[in-house]
Amino acid sequence: MSDAEYRGIGDIIVTARPFDEYVAMFDLADEDLLTGPVLDCPAGASGFAAGARALGAEVTAVDPEYHVPHHDLMLRARRDTEFGNRYVRDTAETYAWGFFRGVDDHLARRMAALDAFDADRRAHPDRYIAGALPDLPFGDGAFRLAVSSHLLFVYPDHFGYDDHLRCIRELMRVVTHEVRIFPLVDTTTAPWPHLDRLRGDLDADGVASEVRRVSYEFIRRGDEMLVLRPG
Repeated sequence: MSDAEYRGIGDIIVTARPFDEYVAMFDLADEDLLTGPVLDCPAGASGFAAGARALGAEVTAVDPEYHVPHHDLMLRARRDTEFGNRYVRDTAETYAWGFFRGVDDHLARRMAALDAFDADRRAHPDRYIAGALPDLPFGDGAFRLAVSSHLLFVYPDHFGYDDHLRCIRELMRVVTHEVRIFPLVDTTTAPWPHLDRLRGDLDADGVASEVRRVSYEFIRRGDEMLVLRPG
Protein backbone atom coordinates (compact mmCIF):
# COMPACT_ATOMS: atom_id res chain seq x y z
CA MET A 1 0.00 0.00 0.00
CA SER A 2 1.43 3.39 -0.94
CA ASP A 3 1.34 6.46 1.29
CA ALA A 4 -1.33 7.96 -1.01
CA GLU A 5 -3.72 5.17 -0.05
CA TYR A 6 -3.49 5.77 3.69
CA ARG A 7 -6.42 7.61 5.20
CA GLY A 8 -6.10 10.65 7.43
CA ILE A 9 -2.62 11.74 8.38
CA GLY A 10 -1.04 8.96 6.32
CA ASP A 11 2.09 7.20 7.48
CA ILE A 12 2.96 6.70 11.15
CA ILE A 13 4.73 9.70 12.64
CA VAL A 14 6.88 10.16 15.74
CA THR A 15 4.85 12.38 18.04
CA ALA A 16 5.93 14.61 20.91
CA ARG A 17 3.17 14.97 23.49
CA PRO A 18 3.62 16.84 26.78
CA PHE A 19 3.18 15.28 30.20
CA ASP A 20 -0.06 17.15 30.94
CA GLU A 21 -1.58 15.85 27.71
CA TYR A 22 -0.85 12.28 28.82
CA VAL A 23 -2.43 12.98 32.21
CA ALA A 24 -5.57 14.23 30.47
CA MET A 25 -5.69 11.51 27.78
CA PHE A 26 -5.29 8.65 30.24
CA ASP A 27 -7.11 10.20 33.20
CA LEU A 28 -4.00 9.67 35.31
CA ALA A 29 -3.95 10.36 39.04
CA ASP A 30 -0.80 10.51 41.16
CA GLU A 31 -1.69 7.07 42.51
CA ASP A 32 -1.58 5.63 38.98
CA LEU A 33 1.94 6.95 38.51
CA LEU A 34 3.48 6.41 41.92
CA THR A 35 2.33 2.93 43.00
CA GLY A 36 4.41 0.88 40.60
CA PRO A 37 6.48 0.92 37.42
CA VAL A 38 4.81 2.40 34.34
CA LEU A 39 5.37 1.53 30.68
CA ASP A 40 4.82 4.04 27.87
CA CYS A 41 4.54 2.11 24.60
CA PRO A 42 5.01 3.41 22.01
CA ALA A 43 6.45 6.54 23.58
CA GLY A 44 7.72 8.36 20.52
CA ALA A 45 9.42 11.62 21.50
CA SER A 46 6.96 12.54 24.24
CA GLY A 47 7.71 14.35 27.47
CA PHE A 48 5.65 11.93 29.56
CA ALA A 49 8.53 10.00 31.10
CA ALA A 50 10.34 13.24 31.97
CA GLY A 51 7.29 14.76 33.65
CA ALA A 52 6.37 11.59 35.52
CA ARG A 53 9.96 11.09 36.67
CA ALA A 54 9.94 14.62 38.12
CA LEU A 55 7.03 13.50 40.33
CA GLY A 56 8.96 10.45 41.52
CA ALA A 57 7.43 7.88 39.17
CA GLU A 58 9.35 4.99 37.63
CA VAL A 59 8.66 5.10 33.89
CA THR A 60 10.16 3.13 31.02
CA ALA A 61 9.61 4.46 27.50
CA VAL A 62 9.67 2.01 24.59
CA ASP A 63 9.63 2.77 20.89
CA PRO A 64 10.98 1.06 17.75
CA GLU A 65 12.67 4.31 16.71
CA TYR A 66 14.99 4.29 19.72
CA HIS A 67 17.43 2.13 17.77
CA VAL A 68 18.17 5.24 15.69
CA PRO A 69 21.03 7.48 16.90
CA HIS A 70 19.58 10.14 19.16
CA HIS A 71 20.56 13.06 16.95
CA ASP A 72 18.86 11.47 13.95
CA LEU A 73 15.77 10.64 15.97
CA MET A 74 15.50 14.24 17.14
CA LEU A 75 15.68 15.45 13.54
CA ARG A 76 12.91 13.07 12.52
CA ALA A 77 10.77 13.87 15.54
CA ARG A 78 11.05 17.61 14.89
CA ARG A 79 10.18 17.08 11.23
CA ASP A 80 7.23 14.83 12.11
CA THR A 81 6.02 17.28 14.76
CA GLU A 82 6.00 20.09 12.20
CA PHE A 83 4.25 17.81 9.68
CA GLY A 84 1.63 16.86 12.25
CA ASN A 85 1.01 20.51 13.03
CA ARG A 86 0.54 21.31 9.34
CA TYR A 87 -1.96 18.47 9.08
CA VAL A 88 -3.85 19.86 12.08
CA ARG A 89 -3.79 23.32 10.53
CA ASP A 90 -5.13 22.00 7.20
CA THR A 91 -7.88 19.92 8.83
CA ALA A 92 -8.69 22.14 11.82
CA GLU A 93 -12.41 21.36 11.56
CA THR A 94 -11.75 17.77 12.69
CA TYR A 95 -10.22 18.97 15.97
CA ALA A 96 -11.68 20.27 19.22
CA TRP A 97 -9.92 23.35 20.53
CA GLY A 98 -10.14 22.98 24.28
CA PHE A 99 -6.88 21.49 25.48
CA PHE A 100 -4.91 23.46 22.88
CA ARG A 101 -5.77 27.12 22.28
CA GLY A 102 -5.08 26.84 18.56
CA VAL A 103 -2.59 25.54 16.02
CA ASP A 104 0.25 27.78 17.24
CA ASP A 105 -0.23 26.64 20.84
CA HIS A 106 -0.36 23.05 19.59
CA LEU A 107 3.03 23.41 17.90
CA ALA A 108 4.63 25.27 20.81
CA ARG A 109 3.57 22.69 23.39
CA ARG A 110 4.60 19.77 21.21
CA MET A 111 8.03 21.36 20.64
CA ALA A 112 8.41 21.92 24.39
CA ALA A 113 7.59 18.24 24.92
CA LEU A 114 10.26 17.34 22.38
CA ASP A 115 12.81 19.38 24.32
CA ALA A 116 11.79 17.60 27.54
CA PHE A 117 12.21 14.23 25.82
CA ASP A 118 15.64 15.25 24.51
CA ALA A 119 16.92 16.26 27.94
CA ASP A 120 15.45 13.28 29.77
CA ARG A 121 16.69 10.69 27.30
CA ARG A 122 20.18 12.14 27.53
CA ALA A 123 20.01 12.05 31.33
CA HIS A 124 18.36 8.60 31.62
CA PRO A 125 19.22 6.61 28.48
CA ASP A 126 18.59 3.32 30.28
CA ARG A 127 14.91 4.25 30.60
CA TYR A 128 14.42 4.55 26.83
CA ILE A 129 14.37 1.07 25.32
CA ALA A 130 14.22 0.14 21.65
CA GLY A 131 11.35 -2.27 21.18
CA ALA A 132 8.13 -2.76 19.28
CA LEU A 133 4.79 -4.42 19.72
CA PRO A 134 3.94 -7.28 19.63
CA ASP A 135 7.31 -8.46 20.99
CA LEU A 136 8.44 -6.39 23.96
CA PRO A 137 11.81 -7.03 25.65
CA PHE A 138 10.38 -7.46 29.17
CA GLY A 139 9.38 -10.31 31.42
CA ASP A 140 5.83 -11.12 32.45
CA GLY A 141 4.35 -8.59 34.85
CA ALA A 142 7.27 -6.19 34.65
CA PHE A 143 5.00 -3.14 35.01
CA ARG A 144 1.98 -2.21 37.05
CA LEU A 145 0.48 0.05 34.38
CA ALA A 146 0.99 0.46 30.62
CA VAL A 147 -0.24 3.41 28.57
CA SER A 148 -0.38 3.27 24.79
CA SER A 149 -1.13 6.41 22.82
CA HIS A 150 -2.00 7.10 19.18
CA LEU A 151 -0.91 3.88 17.51
CA LEU A 152 -3.51 1.15 17.98
CA PHE A 153 -6.91 2.12 16.50
CA VAL A 154 -5.40 5.32 15.03
CA TYR A 155 -3.68 3.73 12.00
CA PRO A 156 -6.17 1.08 10.79
CA ASP A 157 -4.58 0.96 7.33
CA HIS A 158 -1.29 -0.13 8.88
CA PHE A 159 -2.60 -2.72 11.36
CA GLY A 160 -5.22 -5.40 10.81
CA TYR A 161 -7.47 -6.94 13.43
CA ASP A 162 -5.03 -9.74 14.29
CA ASP A 163 -2.21 -7.20 14.68
CA HIS A 164 -4.29 -5.29 17.21
CA LEU A 165 -5.10 -8.43 19.15
CA ARG A 166 -1.46 -9.58 19.26
CA CYS A 167 -0.24 -6.15 20.34
CA ILE A 168 -2.78 -5.86 23.13
CA ARG A 169 -2.11 -9.38 24.37
CA GLU A 170 1.56 -8.45 24.57
CA LEU A 171 0.78 -5.32 26.58
CA MET A 172 -1.34 -7.43 28.92
CA ARG A 173 1.52 -9.90 29.33
CA VAL A 174 3.86 -7.30 30.77
CA VAL A 175 1.45 -5.67 33.27
CA THR A 176 0.03 -6.74 36.61
CA HIS A 177 -2.72 -4.13 36.97
CA GLU A 178 -3.93 -2.23 33.91
CA VAL A 179 -3.44 -1.22 30.28
CA ARG A 180 -4.90 2.06 29.00
CA ILE A 181 -5.14 2.72 25.24
CA PHE A 182 -6.13 6.08 23.74
CA PRO A 183 -7.90 7.12 21.52
CA LEU A 184 -10.47 4.80 19.93
CA VAL A 185 -10.75 6.78 16.67
CA ASP A 186 -8.42 7.34 13.74
CA THR A 187 -7.17 10.68 12.43
CA THR A 188 -10.33 11.12 10.34
CA THR A 189 -12.44 10.85 13.57
CA ALA A 190 -13.78 7.42 12.51
CA PRO A 191 -14.20 4.92 15.40
CA TRP A 192 -12.30 1.65 15.06
CA PRO A 193 -15.03 -0.73 13.79
CA HIS A 194 -13.92 -3.95 15.51
CA LEU A 195 -13.91 -2.89 19.16
CA ASP A 196 -16.76 -5.15 20.27
CA ARG A 197 -15.15 -8.17 18.61
CA LEU A 198 -11.82 -7.31 20.24
CA ARG A 199 -13.36 -6.98 23.68
CA GLY A 200 -15.04 -10.34 23.21
CA ASP A 201 -11.77 -12.05 22.29
CA LEU A 202 -10.02 -10.43 25.24
CA ASP A 203 -12.84 -11.49 27.55
CA ALA A 204 -12.21 -15.07 26.40
CA ASP A 205 -8.59 -14.55 27.51
CA GLY A 206 -9.82 -13.52 30.95
CA VAL A 207 -9.21 -9.81 30.35
CA ALA A 208 -11.82 -7.38 31.69
CA SER A 209 -12.37 -4.28 29.53
CA GLU A 210 -14.00 -0.90 29.98
CA VAL A 211 -14.52 2.00 27.60
CA ARG A 212 -14.01 5.10 29.75
CA ARG A 213 -14.72 8.68 28.73
CA VAL A 214 -12.04 11.21 29.65
CA SER A 215 -12.11 14.99 29.91
CA TYR A 216 -9.59 15.36 27.06
CA GLU A 217 -10.64 15.64 23.42
CA PHE A 218 -8.44 16.79 20.55
CA ILE A 219 -9.45 14.64 17.58
CA ARG A 220 -13.22 15.07 17.51
CA ARG A 221 -15.06 12.03 18.93
CA GLY A 222 -11.74 10.97 20.46
CA ASP A 223 -12.62 11.32 24.14
CA GLU A 224 -12.62 7.66 25.18
CA MET A 225 -9.93 5.19 26.18
CA LEU A 226 -9.94 1.42 26.48
CA VAL A 227 -9.06 0.20 29.98
CA LEU A 228 -7.98 -3.43 30.30
CA ARG A 229 -7.33 -5.47 33.43
CA PRO A 230 -6.11 -9.04 33.91
CA GLY A 231 -8.88 -11.34 35.10
